[in-house]
Amino acid sequence: MADFTLRQVMQVLEEGWGEYIKQYNALSPEAQRAFLKKEGFDSFHDLLGHIVGWWEEGLWIITGIIEDPSFTWEERDTDAFNLELIEKFRSWSEQDLLLHYENVREALLDLVAELPEDALTNKDIREWLESDVIDHLEDHKIV
Repeated sequence: MADFTLRQVMQVLEEGWGEYIKQYNALSPEAQRAFLKKEGFDSFHDLLGHIVGWWEEGLWIITGIIEDPSFTWEERDTDAFNLELIEKFRSWSEQDLLLHYENVREALLDLVAELPEDALTNKDIREWLESDVIDHLEDHKIV
């Protein structure tokens, strides 16, 4: 059983991820560089691409599970996928990536709002929400 609720997932999406860009922008340039170095990213753009890409993957998988109980997916190699995501979004303008971040975050909010509470009894749904939304914010927390 999950130790979090769908409402808590929504709260993390609304408050944590909703304020994420503003929190980063509030850092001094030195603090931004130190944060990115600690996170292992060359730029905030690369970090956002990484975050959005994992959200897209989670949306695709959770939607697939909801629409077709026999839906299957393969586990990705995390490091290889992270590199793919950085490359995928590298050519995007900053403005386009920021807009996409917000659109995908809103799509996740909409998806979670439509899920029945017992959706968290599905191991894959629970783990994707926990990994992509809750834990991922902790992994990249701006302090």
